[in-house]
Amino acid sequence: MKRELELGRRLHSLETLGDAVSAMKSLSAHHFRETRDALEPARTYREGVLRLAEATGAELPAGDGPIGLLVIGAELGLCGSYNSSIAAAGAERRHALGPGPTFCVGRRAATLLSRHDVELERAYAAPTSTRGITDVLLSVARDMIEAYVSRRMSGFEVLSSRFEGVGLHRPTTTALLPFRAAPPSGPVPVARYARPGRLAAVAVRELFFATMYELLLDALAAEHGARLAATQSAERWLDERTDKLRRHLSAARREASTQEVLEIAAGARARERAGDL
Repeated sequence: MKRELELGRRLHSLETLGDAVSAMKSLSAHHFRETRDALEPARTYREGVLRLAEATGAELPAGDGPIGLLVIGAELGLCGSYNSSIAAAGAERRHALGPGPTFCVGRRAATLLSRHDVELERAYAAPTSTRGITDVLLSVARDMIEAYVSRRMSGFEVLSSRFEGVGLHRPTTTALLPFRAAPPSGPVPVARYARPGRLAAVAVRELFFATMYELLLDALAAEHGARLAATQSAERWLDERTDKLRRHLSAARREASTQEVLEIAAGARARERAGDL
């Protein structure tokens, strides 16, 4: 009876945990589809802005200072090795670049970077959905541009995950700054309602924001894909454990029933013997 009660409690705990994992999987699947569907329009827009910036001859030159690094990680857990792989790649890149300011998006990734002896100058809460990207983007972009200009930095790189499928992501470094437009391959359009310098400044700023938005969106898609794969694996494991416990519980109940029948039969035989005497 005691074993039966213990197995019942364990089965109830696993079923409760399974409900929580199933809810997390559904939420991850929803956010994954949302971010994946937004990726292609974001890339198309950035490519269009890039062509405009190149046509205007826009540039944001380099200084002679250090190279900054922005690491884009995750805010939430239950996404397998996503944060650890990003933190390890970020630490390796920071040590390769030498001293310089390091920013990080995602509190969990920031904690792991600190364990890799990377000193962070700024840390930001990572977006958990596409609607939260804009607010994070504005804060991070403002701080990056301010640091780049005020410290006359020679570059600013972004290390983030590129989405390659559900559960598949690859840490990738993007050289965001400096920016120098490639020579135009065709005729340069004439700006009718804005000075060329003003148009170039707006174009390079818009390109910076569009690239940052795409990187954050790509990282978010990779994160939700990793979380979806992790919750699917957890759900399979829980299903296997639950089925095994159910079998053990059924066996324990059969054993208890058999023992009860045997005890009843033994008692009946004992009463029969007592009556014969």
